[in-house]
Amino acid sequence: MFNLEKAVQILKKYDRLIDNPDIDQLEEVIIDQLQEGGLLRLNIFVCPKFNAKALCSQEPEKYFPVEAGPDLFEPRIQKILDLRKDLIKAGLPTEVNLLVGDNDAEEYIFPFMESFPINMDLYKQRRTAYRFSFEQRCQKIFGPRNCVVWSLAENGITSDKTEPIISVEDMNKELNFFRWLFSSGGPYRGLLVFSEEVLLEMVKIKYKLYGAQGKFLEILGGILLQTEGPGVWLERTNMLKCTGSPALPTIYPWIRKKEII
Repeated sequence: MFNLEKAVQILKKYDRLIDNPDIDQLEEVIIDQLQEGGLLRLNIFVCPKFNAKALCSQEPEKYFPVEAGPDLFEPRIQKILDLRKDLIKAGLPTEVNLLVGDNDAEEYIFPFMESFPINMDLYKQRRTAYRFSFEQRCQKIFGPRNCVVWSLAENGITSDKTEPIISVEDMNKELNFFRWLFSSGGPYRGLLVFSEEVLLEMVKIKYKLYGAQGKFLEILGGILLQTEGPGVWLERTNMLKCTGSPALPTIYPWIRKKEII
């Protein structure tokens, strides 16, 4: 038998963000979701493990992997399973919705690369192969009827046309992140070099892309399990709202203990 109070308590137990501004919305979301579709959607963003070196090779299409895993999603799986199991015990059916962030590079990296001989048809074929591989993986983990995989690229989620609202503090913080991203210590290992002006433009486009993702989340409904951290958990959630969407109520199951203290 469904126990609304227990379901809300379970979500609160898994949330590790102190003073989460969305916590009071959980009950309303559960009720709305049950009335609309008979279940609660648990939305999680995932990111493929890209091959940065390939962008500087004769086969830049290989930047995109064709097989899923091992990746940053791997350590998230058990907690998703545990949360879903606990909610089902409370009588709340759930569906795991996995949103693959598979077009960031196309939106705000590729356009700024000079003399970039990439075969986009081949690149898209690799992206489709990855999505299929990830679907198969997730169906084995969660069950074929319990999860849905969304390719943001295949669903046309590109940079929003609405100008984002960005504070100076947030802009500088994200600009510093991009400096690190393309530094020798970042995931691109200093292979790509961009001017400060270009980095600033990249940041603005990323905000627009996140704004569009927030609007897509709003259509899906449910709650978001934020995976982007450490140190930027709330900032990443706010980015989803920067072009006007309320996005979704969000909980933060993966905040580390040392971040809470």
